[in-house]
Amino acid sequence: MAAAPAILLITQYYRPELVGSGPYCGELAEWLQAAGSSVTVVAGLPHYPGHSVFPAYRRKPPRRETVAGVDVVRLRHWIPRRSSAALRILSEAHFLLVGCWALLTGRIPRQPVVISLCPSILTVVLGAIARRGGRHIAVVHDIQSGLARGLGMVGSRLLVTAMRWCERIALNHTDVVVVLDPAMRDELRLNGVVVPIEVMPIWVDTERLLQAPQPRRAAPVLLYSGNFGRKQGLHQLIALAERLQHERPALTLVLRGEGGMRDAVAASIAAAGLTNVRLAGLLPAERLAESLADADIHLVPQDPDAAVFAVPSKVFNIMAVGRPFVATARPGSPLWRMMEASGAFLCTPPNDARAFAEAVLRLVDDPAFAVELGDRGRQFVNRTCAKALVLGRFVALARTCAEPVRPSPRHVLIFEPDSDGHPHEWLCHLIDFARRAPPAPLISFVVSPSLYRDLAARLDAAPAAGIRILPLSPAAARLCTNRALVVNGFARWWFMRRFLARTGAQTGQFLSLDLLSLPLALRLGAGSGRRVGGILFRPSVHYRLLGAYRPCRRERLRDLRKAALYRLMLPNRALGSVLTLDPFFPRHAARFYRAGSKVRAVPDPVYPLPLGIDGDNALADSLPPGRVALLLFGHLTERKGTLTLLESLRLIPEYIAARLTVILAGKIDSAIANRVATLRQQLEIFQPDLMLTLVDRHLSTGEIGALVARVDVVLAPYQRFVGSSGVLLWAARAGKPLLTQDFGLIGPLVRRYRLGLAVDSDRQEALAAGIVRIVQEGPGRFIDPQQAHRFVARNTPERFAALVFGSAAEASSISARS
Repeated sequence: MAAAPAILLITQYYRPELVGSGPYCGELAEWLQAAGSSVTVVAGLPHYPGHSVFPAYRRKPPRRETVAGVDVVRLRHWIPRRSSAALRILSEAHFLLVGCWALLTGRIPRQPVVISLCPSILTVVLGAIARRGGRHIAVVHDIQSGLARGLGMVGSRLLVTAMRWCERIALNHTDVVVVLDPAMRDELRLNGVVVPIEVMPIWVDTERLLQAPQPRRAAPVLLYSGNFGRKQGLHQLIALAERLQHERPALTLVLRGEGGMRDAVAASIAAAGLTNVRLAGLLPAERLAESLADADIHLVPQDPDAAVFAVPSKVFNIMAVGRPFVATARPGSPLWRMMEASGAFLCTPPNDARAFAEAVLRLVDDPAFAVELGDRGRQFVNRTCAKALVLGRFVALARTCAEPVRPSPRHVLIFEPDSDGHPHEWLCHLIDFARRAPPAPLISFVVSPSLYRDLAARLDAAPAAGIRILPLSPAAARLCTNRALVVNGFARWWFMRRFLARTGAQTGQFLSLDLLSLPLALRLGAGSGRRVGGILFRPSVHYRLLGAYRPCRRERLRDLRKAALYRLMLPNRALGSVLTLDPFFPRHAARFYRAGSKVRAVPDPVYPLPLGIDGDNALADSLPPGRVALLLFGHLTERKGTLTLLESLRLIPEYIAARLTVILAGKIDSAIANRVATLRQQLEIFQPDLMLTLVDRHLSTGEIGALVARVDVVLAPYQRFVGSSGVLLWAARAGKPLLTQDFGLIGPLVRRYRLGLAVDSDRQEALAAGIVRIVQEGPGRFIDPQQAHRFVARNTPERFAALVFGSAAEASSISARS
C-alpha cells in the first residue's frame, strides 16, 4: 500500500461551525491525519450559517491554529451581512484572492495532494493553483450554477452560463471529482466535466450516533433541524403546520437552526397565527445524537428546483439514530431514489401540503411502522455510508493520487452522437462487453445527451472501473446530427478531436464512419499522433460485383462519390483500422484501394433475445392454424416494402391466398397510413380468402420474438435498401426462411448462408411470385438450418464488441510507437 501523503485541504467552512460543510471537513481532515497523513487545512473565519464571524474570532483572529490536532491556516476574507447571490460571489472571489496571496507569501504550504471543497467553485480554482506539482481532488457538495438557476437566485442567464463555464473549466483541471450522488455526477457530466468522478455519500459516525429507543410521550414531536436557507423550501413547513393545527392541534413542530431565512420564517409563523410551532437554536456538536433522537419524526423539506444539485446531509444522521422522516422530493430525484433503495422514509411531492400532512400523520398513527422505518434507516447507513467505510475509500483515493504519475494507460474513446436506430443497442453491447472483460484500462463513451442517463444508469447497475459515459452538449449533438452531411461530418471530426484532447485518449472509434469520409479524405488528423477508426455501414461501391445490381443514376453517382472518398481517406495516416458490416467489402478494398488492407469485416450485432426469453405470446397465439404465416415487422415505412407487399398480394392466385396469413406488425409511418388503409380495403374485396392482420403499434421485443417463432416466413421486401438488416438475424435465429430483396448486400448474404429466397422486391410481380413459390414448395425448402446457425454464430454482440475494441487497441499501440 502507498504511504500516507501530506495533504492540503482547502475549504471556506471548517470547525467550529456546527452545520453545513464545516463538520464534514473537520471529520475528513481528522480521519486523514489519523490514517498517517500530515494535514494542513486552509479555511475562512467561522461564521456559517449566519453572516457574522463567531465571537471568539472577531478580535485578533488567529492566522494559524490547531483544531482537534489538525493544523488550520485561517484566511480573513470578507463576509457579507446579508444573503445575495452577487454578494456571495464577491465573498468567494475575495477568499480566492486572499488565498492566492497566502500562497505567494508562503503561508500556505504546497503538498503532493490537494483537496478542495465546493461550494465554492472558486475554492476549487484556488486548489488548482495550489496543486502545482501535485494532484488535486475536488469534493462537490453543491452545484452552484444549478442552485442559482433552480432557485432563481441569479436572474441573468448570462451569469448562470458563466458559472457553468467556470465549473466546467475548474473541475476539468482536477484529477478526480467526488460527488455525493449519481444525479450530481450526471449533472456535472451534462455540463461537460470529463475527468473521473467518484460517488461517495455523506458518511455517518455510526459509533457516535447510536440507534436510540423511541421516546415515550403523549404527543409525538416533529422536528426540522438545520440551515434556514432558500434551498430548504421552508415555506412547506409553514403550510404543513397550518394543516396540522386544524387537524391535530396536539402535535408540536420544532424548527431548530440558524440562517438567512430564519427571520422570514418567524414572520410567517406570526402572520399565520401558528401556536403549534416552536423555534429553537442549534445544540452543540457533542449533543448531535441527543438532539436527533429527541424527535419522533423528522421533516426534510426541499425546494424541488434545488434537489438535483444538493443532497441534504442531515438525512444520514437521522437514519443513523433510527428515526423516520418525511421528505419532499420529486419522483426520480436523489432523495426519491434513496427512499426506494432504503425503504427507510417517506417522500411526498414538493409544495403539496395535503400529501405532506398525510405522510406525517401516517407515521403518527402507526408507531410500529415508524419504528420499522427507523430500523431500516439504521441498517441502510451501516450498509452504505458508515464512516469507516466511506472515509476508508477516501484514504485509498488520496493515496492513489499521491503515487508517482505513470505513463498514461491505453485509453479508448467511442464516439456516437446519434440516439435513433442502432446506436443505442450497439453502445449497450459495447458497455456490457467492457464491463465483463475490460479490453483497455480506460474506456470513454461519448454519447448523445438523450442517451446519457440511460447508459449511465446501465453502468451504475453493475459498476466497472475505468469506464466513463460522457454526454455531448445539446448544441454539439445538434451539429453532429445536422441533416447537411457536410456539417454533420466535420462536426463529428471536430468534437472527436476535442474529446480526445480533453480525456487524453490515444484512439477514437466512430460507430458511423461513413459520415467522416470527407474530413478523412482531406487528410484531417486527430491531433498529437492520435488515431481514429470506425465502422462503415454501407460501402455500396462493390455491389456490381456481387450479383444483380442495376443502379439508377442517383445510385451510380453515390457510388462514384464513395469510391473517390475511400480512395483518398484510406491512406490517411490518422486513420487506423476500418471495420465494415459488409463481409464482401474488405476483399474489394484490398484489391482496388491503396491502404485497402485496413478494412476488416465486423458482424452486425442487431441480435435478438434468446427464444423463450421475455416472450409475450398473446398475439402469436391468436394466429389461425393450418395456414402459411408471413410476417413483416418493425417500423412500417414505404422503404421497408409495406406498400409493395400489399400491392403484390392482389396478384396472388386465389387458391394460394386462401392458404395464407399475412401479419404486418409495427407502427405504420404516417406518410403512408392512408395508402395502407386503401390497399387493405381493396384486398378485402379482391382477396376475400386472404387473412391479413395489421397491428399498428410498437411491439415489445418479447412480442416480436414470439411472432417470429410462430410464423413460417419472415418478410423483408426492402426497396433498394443499402446494407444489411437485423431482420436476417431474427429469422436465422428462429430457423425461419426470409423472403427479401436481391438488391445490394442482403441478397448475397441470403444466398451465401441459404437463409431464404431473394427476389427483385421492387417489382410487385416478382414479390408475388416469390410468395407463391414458397407456399407451393414449402417454407422449409428455402433455409439450411446449419448454415443459418453458422450465420448467427458469426454475428454475436460479443464478437462485434471484441473486434471493435481490438481495432482500437491496435490503433493505440501504433499511436504509442509513433
